[in-house]
Amino acid sequence: MCRYAFHTYKDIYACFGCRKGFKRVREGDLLPENIHPDRQAKCPDCGLVAVNLGKDLKLPRKFQTEQWAAIEYLFNNQFNFFTCGCEGLGIVPQSLAEAYELVEKRAHKSAGEVLLEKITS
Repeated sequence: MCRYAFHTYKDIYACFGCRKGFKRVREGDLLPENIHPDRQAKCPDCGLVAVNLGKDLKLPRKFQTEQWAAIEYLFNNQFNFFTCGCEGLGIVPQSLAEAYELVEKRAHKSAGEVLLEKITS
């Protein structure tokens, strides 16, 4: 069974602008009068809106700009880092080149693109 079923874990948020990660209380843990429909997670340093990256992703240190760029690239290409807690995320790319490769490998290809690959290979 999933470990998240037994304990409440906070989601990890990231600000790509200043490369800062932080956790935030879940809405389900707040009193109803403290929940606002337009509630957004804002970076405590710069005030920009931060993005929710799930519970399992271990964010790189601030100076590891290549890893931050890879995570931002994956996020901007509709990859998410949410799991049920059973198996974890798998291998997270450590460089932008690895992120490009992962996106290319998992990209949805149209029937025409598949046919073109068959013809040219």
